[in-house]
Amino acid sequence: MLQIFEPINQEITECAKLYLSAYHAKPWNETFQESQIETYIKNFCASDTKKCFAAAENHTIIGIALSLLVPSIHTPYLRIEDFCIKPESQRQGKGSQFINEICKEAKKIGCDSILLNTQPNFPSHNFYLKNNFSEINSVLLYRKI
Repeated sequence: MLQIFEPINQEITECAKLYLSAYHAKPWNETFQESQIETYIKNFCASDTKKCFAAAENHTIIGIALSLLVPSIHTPYLRIEDFCIKPESQRQGKGSQFINEICKEAKKIGCDSILLNTQPNFPSHNFYLKNNFSEINSVLLYRKI
């Protein structure tokens, strides 16, 4: 059974290590410093409009989700910015369990939906489709300032 919680203190360091191990692999090939990721996670834990969820199994953190609580005219929604599962825990249904628990937590805080972005050629795309996410016609735009 997964336990879902907001990480604090040493747990944030564990989450940073997990994040680095997950995103260091293909297709992401990220090369961040642990201190950068710790600060990034701490920023999600230190705000009412940001939500950091960690998932643990047998007292070991196996997943992390960093999200934003977005107000809306009708009801707020949760936007997941980063979601990862420890590489050794992938392909065992734990990511699906974690997503389902995040859905329950989002509902508790008044959200009616979850929005996220991924790439069609990444493994995460099929994972999200398998977990009842639907593609929407949208264009993600970027402007450097």
